[in-house]
Amino acid sequence: METEKPTYSKTIEEVEASFSTNKDRGLSSESGKKRLKNSGENRLEEKSDISIWKIFFRQFKSIVMLLLTVAAIASFFIGDFVEGIAVLVVILITAILGLVMEYKAGKSIEALQKTVHSEAKVIRDGEIFNISTRKLVYGDLIVLEEGDKIPADGRLVEADELAVDESMLTGESDPVKKDIEVLDSEEKVDIGERENMVFMGSAVLKGNGKFIVTATGNNAEIGKISKMLKGTEKEETPLEKHLEQTGRYLIALTLVITGIVAIIGYLTGKPLEEMLKTSIALAIAAVPEGLPAAATITLAIGMNRMVKKKALVRNLPAVETLGSATVFCTDKTGTLTENKMTLQKIIIDGREINVSGTGYKPEGEFCEGGEKINLSQDEALSLLLKTGLLCSDTVLNEKDNGQWEIVGDPTEGALVVAARKAGFKKKDLEEEYNRQGEIPFDSARKFMAVHYKTPENSDEVFLKGSPDVVLEMCDKVYQDNEIINLSDEKKKELKNKNEGLAKESFRILGLAYKKEEFNNDENLENKIENGMMFLGFVGIIDPPRDDIQESIDIASKAGIRTIMLTGDQRETAMGIAENIGIEVNEKKMLKDTAISDLSTESLKENLKQNSIYAKVTPKDKLSIIRALKSSNEIVAMTGDGVNDAPALKKADIGVAMGIRGTTVAKEASDMILLNDRFSTIVEAVRQGRVIFDNIQKFIHYLLSCNLSEILFIFLSILFGVPVPLIALQILWLNVVTGVFPALAMAWEVPEKGVMTKSPRNPDAPIITNRYKFFIGFQGFIIATGPLISYLLSLHQGFEINEARTIGFMTLAMVHLLQVFNVRRKNGLGFDKTFFHNPYLIGALALTLVLQIMAVYTPVIQKILKTVALSYDMWLYVLIGAVIPVIVLQVIAIIQNRRKVG
Repeated sequence: METEKPTYSKTIEEVEASFSTNKDRGLSSESGKKRLKNSGENRLEEKSDISIWKIFFRQFKSIVMLLLTVAAIASFFIGDFVEGIAVLVVILITAILGLVMEYKAGKSIEALQKTVHSEAKVIRDGEIFNISTRKLVYGDLIVLEEGDKIPADGRLVEADELAVDESMLTGESDPVKKDIEVLDSEEKVDIGERENMVFMGSAVLKGNGKFIVTATGNNAEIGKISKMLKGTEKEETPLEKHLEQTGRYLIALTLVITGIVAIIGYLTGKPLEEMLKTSIALAIAAVPEGLPAAATITLAIGMNRMVKKKALVRNLPAVETLGSATVFCTDKTGTLTENKMTLQKIIIDGREINVSGTGYKPEGEFCEGGEKINLSQDEALSLLLKTGLLCSDTVLNEKDNGQWEIVGDPTEGALVVAARKAGFKKKDLEEEYNRQGEIPFDSARKFMAVHYKTPENSDEVFLKGSPDVVLEMCDKVYQDNEIINLSDEKKKELKNKNEGLAKESFRILGLAYKKEEFNNDENLENKIENGMMFLGFVGIIDPPRDDIQESIDIASKAGIRTIMLTGDQRETAMGIAENIGIEVNEKKMLKDTAISDLSTESLKENLKQNSIYAKVTPKDKLSIIRALKSSNEIVAMTGDGVNDAPALKKADIGVAMGIRGTTVAKEASDMILLNDRFSTIVEAVRQGRVIFDNIQKFIHYLLSCNLSEILFIFLSILFGVPVPLIALQILWLNVVTGVFPALAMAWEVPEKGVMTKSPRNPDAPIITNRYKFFIGFQGFIIATGPLISYLLSLHQGFEINEARTIGFMTLAMVHLLQVFNVRRKNGLGFDKTFFHNPYLIGALALTLVLQIMAVYTPVIQKILKTVALSYDMWLYVLIGAVIPVIVLQVIAIIQNRRKVG
């Protein structure tokens, strides 16, 4: 029995037969549905990187858990088994809480990642559609363009200058050139040498093509290579590093205070066992058990809030970096503008034609001087529209709901829609015109050209691109339905027309045409070097988004400068900038000097005074990023093309477009805009700042409360009275009054003026020295209230357990009231915003109920050594709880008045 030839050794006709498909029309829709049902979705088996056991054991690596473990061992060492077991229970509860929070956060992030659906351009029943890559089946006919991620394995049936990055399969970073030739080899051909095949996970770097799907899901080559599916080690984020530093600070503080207490105890003749218990109590008091869980849940909540605002954050460090951004470098089209490209003006030598209609609905008229044009008698206009239609790879479709959509580039879509308004349909034309070759658009050459055989079997070339580039390729012009030589004077006149259109904020394309026989040894590139006939300009408008001016103003007030980068001409860029509120400094705008020709120092100087860059290439973006970063700016950069990937990676925050962005750009980014809007970046920064504020708030709350416990114990020892809290009471306070309110602060609403502050320094610690002093001062004031209550109760003759219960309850109450000192940075936090955070209300209510149970429930009384509080005892509690709050609020009011003054 003869072994079947591998796909790369088959002719295209044999591949069509093997997979029961057609290289021009693809599968039928019905066949596609049946195959999907039989073969399943096109996706790799997903093994979650989120391991419950790994997360659980990771909880024990933190300094917080280390401190608690040491405290538990010390308790067992001195024979206090109840406290030792209690500490172990707290360790277990803390680990489980951290596990639940981190697991939920991880699952949430996984779910958010899946909200960005990959789509592929598929031909079925002879029509091109965008469908989910998961719905692809063997035999499907896929269209590839520059920047696409290849969604399945397949055999090429068309390839125009196609180059692919297959490094994730082969390890080789050089682009692989592709063609459709049969590989006639008796030996097995390695993946990297199968030039007529493409593979899932690869990326199109250049050119375009079509291929028939031969393998999907785990049957694709990437599915067979298990090492490609292994996850990478999780990197420590800047926030985790800062929290680790905070933990080390706590250890140092604990050791110092414990050492001082031990020395004082020794000098005053206290028993060793009592001093060991006191030291354990102090160590426990220093541990903010809720810190890791609160940090995790705050980030998860922030990321969920961002995705609701249409910003998908792919990397946790980006959440932290967002609040530090000082510069936005943004594309114009679709980000600052609506991305509803509409061709509104046509300039044919000596004529100005207006086109009515907006969007992609092919309805509108062509008018000149207010009179409707009869297209059947206007050869020049018909040829220009036909050129724009044939020199494009974009398709216009009418959906079932009567709406129209384009599949492909929006600028090309404007040309296709305009041609359709004139009655030209691409499908009909391409049944007569046979495409022979193509030079795909490239950001370096700035034009696209196609070669067709006409129904009369003659050769015709259609070209479109940047106006200056196209003009330089032309030596003739169509004028009054005649072909005349394009003189230098005429060129200058056309360039002036081009500048006039640009000042009206139009994106302008030049179109050219050539009819000339091709010899067998001639290629398209040789034919277009010169001798083209210039047909005219088209002016395409993309109106600014309604909210763009407000968003730029908000960013400016937040200390963030907006720099517009566009491939459009200088005049077009200035016109758009003036409309949307970006300052135009015409003297500093670059003219003939390319960005790549400038030194880093020259570019840095220019960037200080100029916010508009036209004719920008992906390489220019990279140069701008480097110059800004060398000036210590924190840069967010937007991009959508495959060539934008280096700049997106280099930026502090790479932002990819979710709608029009290529898969390559999305994978290189830190954040994806699901709606492509600039305002979404601004909103993401707001959320990033809120996240950081909330992290600061719960750290402030935890540290001030824990410090108050340490000082309460320490000051009591200095006064020569019994230790006011036993270790189990401290554990109760840390777990109950510490964790729940701290977690609830993750849902705090933004403060006023969050977007009027300057960006923060990302290298600065979460808790600065000034902030440490402030927390220390608050911790001292908070500790004085319970200390007064405890000392008074001892003075009045209360038994030690009664006095400790008063101190225990007073400390719990003052901790609850401390929430209102922390949740708003200026003034009392009990304002209307308090009712916007139901989680905090619930946390305070739950904590209060649990605290009441701690002193009135017999079982808990026995464990914590508490007693039921009488009315007289409650009086001491209220005095000690209210005094610190009054003192802190008076100080805050005085400080606020000084700021206003």
